[in-house]
Amino acid sequence: MKLGFNWVLIFVSVIMVVILIGVQIVRIYPLGVEIPADPYQGQPLLPYQSLIKRGSITLDVIGQYKPYSVMIFKNGDRILLVEQFPVTVKITDGDVLELWVLEELPGAALITAKTSENVRLKYSRTSIPLEKGLHRIAKVFVNGMY
Repeated sequence: MKLGFNWVLIFVSVIMVVILIGVQIVRIYPLGVEIPADPYQGQPLLPYQSLIKRGSITLDVIGQYKPYSVMIFKNGDRILLVEQFPVTVKITDGDVLELWVLEELPGAALITAKTSENVRLKYSRTSIPLEKGLHRIAKVFVNGMY
């Protein structure tokens, strides 16, 4: 009777070791993950080459705009105190654009007039009323090289 129980313990311990090895292999070599293509085939990048994706966005206002009443922020840093619209902002992948309205402008709204063809915006609305305070314009996703 004791001999049979030892074989069960050995069998269970072998199964646990196999599962442990299997989990470690799956963690090292994840299944279903696509390895990205390397367009430069391992060569060092030249000074004019970059892997950072860039684009541009043009913002405009509908209605009457008073100069110096709007600031545009990119990733929390002030980049522009707007004197006159339309304004073109150079952006990179992952940027968050925000708008700080210093003076409320009733009847005026900010719109996205134009984006470069490789830019996709998340959280973007068709128009943002220019009410006093901080407003998020969009989060930027750039699809290809600019």
